[in-house]
Amino acid sequence: MKRCSIIIHSVSGNCYIIGSYLKELMSERNVDARLYRVDDPDLHIWANTQETTNDFYEDILALPVVSLSTLLKSDMIILGSPTRFGNITAEMKTFLDTTISLSKDRSLETKFFACFTSCSHSTCEGAHTLNAMIYWSQAMGMLHIPFGVHEEIEYLDQPVAGIVHLAGKEDSIRPSDRLGKEMEVYADILSAYIQE
Repeated sequence: MKRCSIIIHSVSGNCYIIGSYLKELMSERNVDARLYRVDDPDLHIWANTQETTNDFYEDILALPVVSLSTLLKSDMIILGSPTRFGNITAEMKTFLDTTISLSKDRSLETKFFACFTSCSHSTCEGAHTLNAMIYWSQAMGMLHIPFGVHEEIEYLDQPVAGIVHLAGKEDSIRPSDRLGKEMEVYADILSAYIQE
């Protein structure tokens, strides 16, 4: 069975929710989907000051921390990061910076890639975050699988590159049923590349 590693940084819990649901959807489609987190030594501080973080604090900490070997064992890598000023978080960037050796020896070349983000303000801002993750995947020689255009979905406000969740100013708007339908469509697209 082909392996899909979903690697998240989650502060408010929204990327955790999206990553968990995507893991479930990929597993239903006969993919060995696994959920990991990047290291965040300050998450406990957020949990003490932000109620949305506290809701999923233990669940996030229970996830295994991603390593370079995780990437090497994967057939598909999906990144999920909150948007901070139109970019990935410092914690996600710190992890990606550790992969420079994999860039040099092209270890991830031809592996499949996808991404998502949770953003406070606008789909456009979130699209910048998706682009930052896509640039990393391109530097690695990976093959980005976009969400694409889907006229069959009744209400759609997604960039072509991946999935953006709008969480509001306090990051308290949780992923909705509408986003669930979009995730199902994306899972169909992604799993088709690595189903056996």
